[in-house]
Amino acid sequence: MKLPVLILAFIISTTCFATAQTPSVLSGTISEVTVYQGTALVSRVVDIPAAQTVPMEVVVSGLPSATDPNSVYADQPQGVVIRSVAFRTKTPDKATQAQSEVAKLEQSIKDLQRSTAIDRNEIALRRIRQDFLTRLGSDFVAPAAQQEMTHGVLQADELTKLTKLHFDEYEKASQEIMKLDLDIEDNSAQLDVLEDRRNTLAAGPPVEYEAVVYLQKTSADPASLRLNYLVNDCGWEPSYNFRGDTAKGEVAMEFNAIVHQVSGEDWSDVKLALSTASPSVGAYNPQLSPLFVRVQPGGDQEESSAEAQAKYSQALASRQEALVRQFRGNSIDEMLRANFAANESAASMQLMELTERIGDLRAMEDGKSEPGSVVYNIERPVSLQSRRDVQMVPVLSGRMKSKFYYVATPVLTSSVFREASLVNNTGRDLLGGKVNVFLDGEFTGRTEIPSIASGQGFAIGFGVDSQLSTRRSLADRTENVQGGNRQFSFTYEIVVDNLKQIPVRLILRDRLPNTGDVDTLRIAFGETSQPLSQDADYQRFDRPKGLLMWDLEIKPGAGPSATTLRYGYSAEYDKNLTLQDISEPEKERVREEFMQKARATKGF
Repeated sequence: MKLPVLILAFIISTTCFATAQTPSVLSGTISEVTVYQGTALVSRVVDIPAAQTVPMEVVVSGLPSATDPNSVYADQPQGVVIRSVAFRTKTPDKATQAQSEVAKLEQSIKDLQRSTAIDRNEIALRRIRQDFLTRLGSDFVAPAAQQEMTHGVLQADELTKLTKLHFDEYEKASQEIMKLDLDIEDNSAQLDVLEDRRNTLAAGPPVEYEAVVYLQKTSADPASLRLNYLVNDCGWEPSYNFRGDTAKGEVAMEFNAIVHQVSGEDWSDVKLALSTASPSVGAYNPQLSPLFVRVQPGGDQEESSAEAQAKYSQALASRQEALVRQFRGNSIDEMLRANFAANESAASMQLMELTERIGDLRAMEDGKSEPGSVVYNIERPVSLQSRRDVQMVPVLSGRMKSKFYYVATPVLTSSVFREASLVNNTGRDLLGGKVNVFLDGEFTGRTEIPSIASGQGFAIGFGVDSQLSTRRSLADRTENVQGGNRQFSFTYEIVVDNLKQIPVRLILRDRLPNTGDVDTLRIAFGETSQPLSQDADYQRFDRPKGLLMWDLEIKPGAGPSATTLRYGYSAEYDKNLTLQDISEPEKERVREEFMQKARATKGF
């Protein structure tokens, strides 16, 4: 009786072993997705059924072709110990059957091609017959009939039979050619279908992508496994709608994400997050290298303020670019190289602190914000299909109390523009992006905003207001020579027409000449009928560069009752010198500074 028991025990143990070694093929459900710039991190929840506490393989099937093989990993779930996670490709079981079908299709294609060749040959033979009949009619039948008529012995019956035979044979050949043409057309259509089918099968069935998780359950109860992987061909960018309401004194902001999703799998009712970080090494903190300098013989070389500011701006731009590359790097080596490049650019800026005047350094300061990592978690579940067209996802919205006012720069244009100052009160940073602008329900245009931190103030334009206009004119100019210098005085008049029924606040801007070198050209601002703005940022950054700004209240009125502003200034320089335009390199430097400041302070 012992032998059957042993056999039974062997059978039971063998069965358990086989069961433990049979992998469970599961697909799981996509639960969370974080979209980065160019890639996305996908999380699948895979439910593992109750089973014995033995080692087992779980195959998670249906991964998309855009999966990064090196990014697949699994979280340690409760009741399960993860031993390994591997990514693999699998050729479908239908591959052999597909090869057999390809061979059959090849034979069918050859048969159709042979049939088409025969039909074309038959058409050629019938065209030869038609050519013969045509020559027979013109070279024999017609001349014979003419000759008989000349001799008065026309045989009408024979001529009729011959003519009928000629036309019947020609018509028969035409009908046969038409039928053969239709056969060739049908063969061509069938040939296209068969060739497409053959090419599809010859390329092989789509390769299947799987993750193989080797684990051991510590409990026989069901468990949930979380599989994570990166997919390519994904990304997003911000897009905004700003809707101004002048009656309420507020601007409604709608922040949307334009998502590019071509990963090869659909995301249905997932928890979506949008991030500006790099999923590889976005947590890397920048390291600081020592500042090495050297002292060598030689006097200080004279360098103009413009040249110094150009060098400073270039170093600042290089540092910003390096920080962006560091932040979005895809490997530690790439991050380290960008980190050191940022150190080099910062070293150039620090060296200027050792050599430049404090006043020049303050003029060079830039308020541009540093690049950072931002994550937006979407509150509601989102569904995004894998498709070439971009898809829009609402991110957040809010209402911002606003101060609406007007801006005029009459030296550039007589038009007056509407503008609003806002404070980002959403509690989240806003990324720089494109904006659709509306005012009192009407679309006024498109613009862009820079990145705006939570709590930071900014301004946004709302287009031209046709009820306001400006005129700028030179009211007086005098010139004289005193000693070795030439002296000039100028008086300008700016008129503002307000066709509205209420007074409005107007920011008026103008400018004075500026060389950056008071020893060469001395400019003195004279009398003004209205005081300049006392705004702290203006007084610190713009006023030293010769920019003028007034914060005015413009009462209703036009023509004789319009608001008028008068101001003057004087200029003095060596009488042997002449005023000229700056060089092209200096223009490029000024242009770059202008664009950087505009992007960093408001939406244009």
